[in-house]
Amino acid sequence: MTPVSTRTRPQTHRRPGAPTVTVTIEIPADDPRLVRRLTAALAGLGQGRVTIAGEDPAAPPAAPEAKPAAALVIDVPGREVLLRGAPVALTRLEFELLAFLARYPGMVHTRAELLQYVWETPDTGIPGRTVDVHVRRLRSKLGEFDELVGTVRGVGYRFTRSRQVEYRTGTASPAADRLLAA
Repeated sequence: MTPVSTRTRPQTHRRPGAPTVTVTIEIPADDPRLVRRLTAALAGLGQGRVTIAGEDPAAPPAAPEAKPAAALVIDVPGREVLLRGAPVALTRLEFELLAFLARYPGMVHTRAELLQYVWETPDTGIPGRTVDVHVRRLRSKLGEFDELVGTVRGVGYRFTRSRQVEYRTGTASPAADRLLAA
């Protein structure tokens, strides 16, 4: 993209003291989503109109593209996991384990870390294979998405990023909840 150029035109049918600013931004024509986002953002700045070169200003705005629904939804505030719209019955610890791993996708967590943050207990006092058993049960309940909970041999476990997973935290922005592949 090229730098933004601005210039002030003489006022025409405007309030006294309110300048008209024309901003020219060059956007590749093959990126319609960026054009729509930018148009919406600029329209929100003022009461003026926003037109795009090569576009008919009288034409109705294009309908936004429908986003594909996530195949696996982890709804933390609702404490619910949906697999293709159907709820998955998880125990409290299975849900906590999945939510913790999905909160930090790509990051490897040792068994001791999982015991500390998910079970909220130090490493001592719980049999060493407890984490492994819970991971195995969680994977069996995730069905086709079992590979999302990966094993790092000799270290621990990691949640793999996927475009088919939506991690809902209850934030105001749905986009902030979306897990996208890097």
